[in-house]
Amino acid sequence: MKATRRGFIKTLAFGVIGSGLLHELPLNINSFAEVNKNSNGIEIQKGFVVLNSEAQRNMEALAETLVPGSKKIGIKELLMNYVSDKPGIASFFDAGLWNLDAVSRAQFKKPFYQLENKEEKEKIVKHISVKNKTFFDGFRETVIKLYYSNPEVWKKLSYNGPPQPRGFMDYSLPPVSKQ
Repeated sequence: MKATRRGFIKTLAFGVIGSGLLHELPLNINSFAEVNKNSNGIEIQKGFVVLNSEAQRNMEALAETLVPGSKKIGIKELLMNYVSDKPGIASFFDAGLWNLDAVSRAQFKKPFYQLENKEEKEKIVKHISVKNKTFFDGFRETVIKLYYSNPEVWKKLSYNGPPQPRGFMDYSLPPVSKQ
């Protein structure tokens, strides 16, 4: 096979895109096992645990409020797996979820995950989206990425998945007529 500039650019593009995707994926198998073993949270430093069981319930309820149906695909486990090797993000989400819970308790005298009225949840979410915009935007973006990267969701959207296993058509060669 002759080395061409086009081939080099394709290889380079796949390498850059692939490394970016691999960097974002939670590939640490041990961290997933730790999350399942310790459902009481993630220990980011010795003696300092974030995302305890109550924060996880709030996290799941907020994700379900933002993206209905996310609970069915196990969004809580996906989020815990995602943040298990990212202590900064885990702490950031923990603080934002604590704020969500504090606002909910101040207004309705119960944690966010126990709110049953849709209007109450929407009122809290609207408040958080304005007063704690950085947390809200980051959390919402993460939930949406995790939700729409799930193959179960792809099936519901009639999406066959990324074309990389099958490949793109190579337009660098002229078309061949079938005779």
